[in-house]
Amino acid sequence: MTGRGLIIAAPTSGAGKTTLTLGLLRALRDRAIPVRGAKSGPDYIDPRFHQAACGVACPNLDAWAMAPA
Repeated sequence: MTGRGLIIAAPTSGAGKTTLTLGLLRALRDRAIPVRGAKSGPDYIDPRFHQAACGVACPNLDAWAMAPA
């Protein structure tokens, strides 16, 4: 990959965004490509899954819904 970022989005919940994200994070990590997931919105479960898949903490990018770190 030559890009520095990728956004995975869908118009509804349950569309498979998290499943696809976790697969990509793990596949890239397994190929020794530095990768990090990020989440937008008040979700406390998916960031832990992201961290497990890629090995680094997952920040939340939603400044309105989440308090500053």
